[in-house]
Amino acid sequence: MVLLKSLTYIAASVFLLNAVSVNAAPMNEAQPLTKRGSKLNGKFLHITDIHIDPNYLEGADPDSFCHKHGKKRSSESGKYGALGTDCDSPEALVDATFNFLKESITDIDFIIYTGDTARHDRDDNMPRSQSEVVNAHSTVMKYFQTAYDTDNVPYVPTIGNNDAYDHNDVTKNDKIFKKLESIWKPLGLNLTSAFSTGGYYVQDVIKGKLTIVNLNTMYFYDKNDDVDDCSSSSSAAAIEMKWLSYVLKHYSKKKGHQLYLMGHVPPIDDDGSKLYKSNCYTQYMNLLGKYGSTISGHFTGHTNNDNLNAIIPSSSKSKSYSFLAADDSKAKNMKKQLGKTSVGLFNAPSVIPKNNPALRVYTYNTKNADGYPIGTIRDWDQYYVDLDKANGDEKVEFELEYSASDLYGVDHFDGAGVGEAILNLANDKKARKLYKKYAKVSS
Repeated sequence: MVLLKSLTYIAASVFLLNAVSVNAAPMNEAQPLTKRGSKLNGKFLHITDIHIDPNYLEGADPDSFCHKHGKKRSSESGKYGALGTDCDSPEALVDATFNFLKESITDIDFIIYTGDTARHDRDDNMPRSQSEVVNAHSTVMKYFQTAYDTDNVPYVPTIGNNDAYDHNDVTKNDKIFKKLESIWKPLGLNLTSAFSTGGYYVQDVIKGKLTIVNLNTMYFYDKNDDVDDCSSSSSAAAIEMKWLSYVLKHYSKKKGHQLYLMGHVPPIDDDGSKLYKSNCYTQYMNLLGKYGSTISGHFTGHTNNDNLNAIIPSSSKSKSYSFLAADDSKAKNMKKQLGKTSVGLFNAPSVIPKNNPALRVYTYNTKNADGYPIGTIRDWDQYYVDLDKANGDEKVEFELEYSASDLYGVDHFDGAGVGEAILNLANDKKARKLYKKYAKVSS
């Protein structure tokens, strides 16, 4: 088993551009492979929502997004951020985060970054320019390259709702795709025409065994008014959904080959509301249900919160699927449905201090083991910074907040394991209380 720099090439440009039948699109897996090294540690990093802001001012008024000092110095906006405000991440916090990664998270096989690199474009007195967006992407890319040898530790990024030039708006053939393709070129990613026209791609991380399907969830996102719902067959969202369906169908036929799905925006918010356009949401949930045995993990960010959800059948007779949140009060009475969980949705908390800053390290199967296929999530360690303490001490210390196996009482987070984990939570009042605390990163 080896890690790869670039692999599985899906030549899907015909239907990406013209929305022709996806069943006719060829699959070309002959792209030259670059070896990453022979040793796998069975761990990978998930980091999300960095939102670096070079304009952040310590002591500034949070009402100015920490860009301007008020009459009095604010005690909220410390050196490393302003907890729970609309201020973005100061460079000092980003520096400290990557120093921790470089010094302490050294035994990972690859990195998934679920997007949102640039600061929010909230400040009318300091509009975000296109060059600032590009600089943010270049800066964060350099942070990763400094912390890790990305020739041997693959770094797989995605596009968030603040990563294009206009907040929430990403179109077909968006200009940011070509710019990111240039910035990410040293990574050797599999950025084919699927990326240059649609912002999505596939990337193997274990040769011929484990592939990441990197989605552009901005096309599905209900706040992206520039893209129609999936019910419109010519929309960028519908074309991507057809592509995803084709990819899932293809890999489901490859025995022993598992997939990770990653993207920025999850299909559901932490309060249970839908974040995808209506028809896209329905199609997406049904694909997760149908191909759950091929999907070993589903990873998102965006909400800043730490959440776990299960994809379950809508009813015993229906072929449609819905979700159940880990803290849903109905879970205790849904043992049968949870026993049929297709896949778990893992939403990781963010670096930006809307809650305490956080990052996550997953443990996964590097081969079929203990009756579970390659890619199966076996555990994760959630790290966080007590930001108030960090600002007071003028020193950032990442601490282990929890390990998933301890919180949920299971040692496998495939569909069955996630169903069991949610049942365990439903029957353990103390664990439910901890889950709610951890959802906000102990803030």
